[in-house]
Amino acid sequence: MSDETVYTGARLISGDQVVEDAALVVRGGVVQRVGTTGETTSDGATVSLQGKTIIPAIVNPHGHIGYMRGTTSHADHYSRANVVDHLHRLAYYGVSTFQSLGTDRDDTELGVRDDQRAGKLGERDVAELFTAGAGIVAPTPGGTNGGPFFAADVVHEATGPAEVREYVRGLVAKKVDAVKFWLDDRHGTKAKLGPEIYEAVIDEAHAHGLIVAAHIYTLEEAKAVVRAGADIIAHLPRTGADAELVSLLKDHNVAVFTSMAIQRPPGEAWLDEPAFADVLPREAVETLRATIREHAPEPLFDTGAAYRGMEKTLVELAEAGVRLVFSADTGLLAQIIGFAEHRELEALVAAGLSPLTALRLATETSAELLGLADRGSLTAGKRADFIVLDDDPRHDITATRRIADVYLAGQRVDRDGLRKGWQHS
Repeated sequence: MSDETVYTGARLISGDQVVEDAALVVRGGVVQRVGTTGETTSDGATVSLQGKTIIPAIVNPHGHIGYMRGTTSHADHYSRANVVDHLHRLAYYGVSTFQSLGTDRDDTELGVRDDQRAGKLGERDVAELFTAGAGIVAPTPGGTNGGPFFAADVVHEATGPAEVREYVRGLVAKKVDAVKFWLDDRHGTKAKLGPEIYEAVIDEAHAHGLIVAAHIYTLEEAKAVVRAGADIIAHLPRTGADAELVSLLKDHNVAVFTSMAIQRPPGEAWLDEPAFADVLPREAVETLRATIREHAPEPLFDTGAAYRGMEKTLVELAEAGVRLVFSADTGLLAQIIGFAEHRELEALVAAGLSPLTALRLATETSAELLGLADRGSLTAGKRADFIVLDDDPRHDITATRRIADVYLAGQRVDRDGLRKGWQHS
């Protein structure tokens, strides 16, 4: 008998490929071959997944780790232990890879990431962490800056081009995976970075081979950062798109993060799904339910009208061939660690994308953005990172949260053990 394992009988979805009655052959944590059960031979152990659906594990290049406890995010919750717990929660929900964008506190994420890459983390069943360290924002005289509410004391307040170049060089020395800056006046309440500063950020980062993500809000902000050379805009422009922006995005091959669910009116039915409620204390769920009801029918952030505009913009950019990339902006408001990624898939389909397109954005496309040639699809030579679902997400995208099993690098995640640990903590 060989050291291969063959997963048989499931429907396999990877990119645009759908294989019925599939055989997925794995050895050493790597996919060896994919075919149909009748045509694929192996003398390895067989695992029957008859009636199930297999999809690649999710790759999320935009979130904020370590701040959420239960359903609330706060600086007091941040710790190395909470970062690691979130990596477990991500793995539980089938997220193989997660990039935290700009809210690292005391280089904690960098330490976890470095230990993980060196094989010294000492934890199994965790997502792989990427981090941008602490991002960059403008100081707001006499008030709190326009960075995330839970990390305004962490983000770097840039005071000039020379100073911010020095700060970026410090990020380079720490080997961050990307650089993040915020260009958003939070509806006129905060100061914004001047072009001379964000242009210096982009130029210095590029000089050292790092990509740059820009948090923007308006159409004009989006155009400005794209002209300046930003590689990613971390949100759709919330004031719509026009032909000029589309041309700029395509000409510069800029990645546009979807970041839809964070602004979608959340409703509350999902709070009672076992996939969500089973891993959080009931009081935390009820706290979030009360917050949602307080804002209903509006979203927790911005307005329903703004969100409807985002749906229109998403479809327009998709039809124009702009480089859209999945982003769940996990870790704040209703973006619960691990579950937010599945809510983002639901939001993408509700906006008008096909389920296959949404799944591809969350796997192949996002892995490509992070430069990960070894994951994002289930093809020979890639890591065996996959989710086993009870139902077919092509017919109902919420099937992605009805998870039977998760495998990371060919190893089955102990979801029962993780869930029991959370229920008794």
